[in-house]
Amino acid sequence: MSTVPLAFTRITAEKDAIADEGKPPLVILHGLFGSKQNWGAISKQLSRTLSRDTYCVDLRNHGDSPHQSPHTYAAMSEDIVRFIKDHQLNKPILIGHSMGGKVVMQTALERPDLVSQLIVDDMVPIKFGLAHDFSAYVRKLLEIERSNIISQKEADRILSQTEPDLSIRQFLLTNMKKSQNDGTKGSYKSRIPLKLLGDSLTDVMNWEDSDKIYNGPTLFIGGKRSPYVKPTSYPAMKRYFPKYEISELDTGHWVHAEMPREFMKLVEDFISKH
Repeated sequence: MSTVPLAFTRITAEKDAIADEGKPPLVILHGLFGSKQNWGAISKQLSRTLSRDTYCVDLRNHGDSPHQSPHTYAAMSEDIVRFIKDHQLNKPILIGHSMGGKVVMQTALERPDLVSQLIVDDMVPIKFGLAHDFSAYVRKLLEIERSNIISQKEADRILSQTEPDLSIRQFLLTNMKKSQNDGTKGSYKSRIPLKLLGDSLTDVMNWEDSDKIYNGPTLFIGGKRSPYVKPTSYPAMKRYFPKYEISELDTGHWVHAEMPREFMKLVEDFISKH
């Protein structure tokens, strides 16, 4: 399976911070239809408070990373292993939300020697249906692209036919960029391969059973109003991650975006403790 070089943003620990340069860096992965830019403010704050370098990474077929099939957890995990090796990262702490959460879990299970701690943002190691209708999102984003729309207001109107939540629509529309081909008012085109991702939704929902175990410190942060981190999932969490801990916040699925301060406090306390 071929890997791809992943786009990333690096936040370097402040030089005057009281920090050991040997501290494991943070590597943060977004969820489906997300990108490294979703984690900008949080990554900067975590880098400051934890005094260590932080990397926000675009997974394949997202953000500024290459478009490459297949879009599976095995492939995305191998991309992360390559990223850790290419950048000579010393046993980083992996943080992942949703789809990115499954990527970091798979990476820790496949290569526990490369990971010092694991933090999973509202996802569990189970085959699941998606909490939102991502197939409908793909159809609407393709409709926006085909319609040659030049107004963000009009793009939002089309997406609102499927998604009533403004914040989620704004999140999804970060994947649509103005085309520069005509030199004036460009129409909105997707910067990600919508058809490839739409065809890969079954793989995104999947989780391959394994007898592998990650014995490092693992924190699951769940949203109380999200369907993922629930007692029915605890046996699977314990099976793969025997040293797991659970914290919950009063949010939906986008825990870090809905309660960023509280989310960061959980992350900081967990990392400091271990």
